[in-house]
Amino acid sequence: MDRSTLRVLSYNIHGQVHLFDRRYLERIARVINDLKPDVVGLQEVHRGGWKARYEDQAEILGSLTGMTVAFGPSIEGRHGAFGNAVLTAGELDAHEVIPLPAPGEPRTLLRSRLRLKSFALDFYVTHLAAWGRWGKGARSLQALTLVERLHRHDGPFILVGDLNAVPTAPELRPLISAEIFRMCGDDLICTHRFMRQRIDYIFADPGWTTTSSQVIERGPSDHWPVLVELQRSS
Repeated sequence: MDRSTLRVLSYNIHGQVHLFDRRYLERIARVINDLKPDVVGLQEVHRGGWKARYEDQAEILGSLTGMTVAFGPSIEGRHGAFGNAVLTAGELDAHEVIPLPAPGEPRTLLRSRLRLKSFALDFYVTHLAAWGRWGKGARSLQALTLVERLHRHDGPFILVGDLNAVPTAPELRPLISAEIFRMCGDDLICTHRFMRQRIDYIFADPGWTTTSSQVIERGPSDHWPVLVELQRSS
């Protein structure tokens, strides 16, 4: 593979289904392994608790894919944790969890410093508020926070996540129209197999060029993974 190309995957794994399917994570890992990404942003990842069969889903996926893993909780308690994760074929130097404003269910941004191939970059994973129009206010605050955070960023970065809204949603306008990064791929594609809408995204700073983008219509989750190939143009 061309070392100037970076393969990026965003995947909401709907981890709670692991409760009903003992082989669920193996099926998720099979999709990831077949696509051979350099870095993966995961959402709806559970660590401990009954929904995850008291297992660490991020660590299991790291083991099944042979990738380095970091987990960023949005919710933590006696009954386990729930949040985002990153898998990478390269080196993970550091990571931090950044709280997002969230009336209702807590939401966070996971930032990881990665070194892979000829690239060093900051990789961000997030999952904005759900609940349709009832979550619109929370998503508006969260989208503004993402833009403000990335305005302060210096250097290459990529942002992936489940934003729980279509590209034309008013609450996503600050993200979609931001000059500090660009949405990768077609805004009309469908990423949720039941809602038949695009709610999963990959954004990259303007130094990246999108050479290909596709939704992979397979896997056990209610979300289909989004795969993008990027080249560094500056």
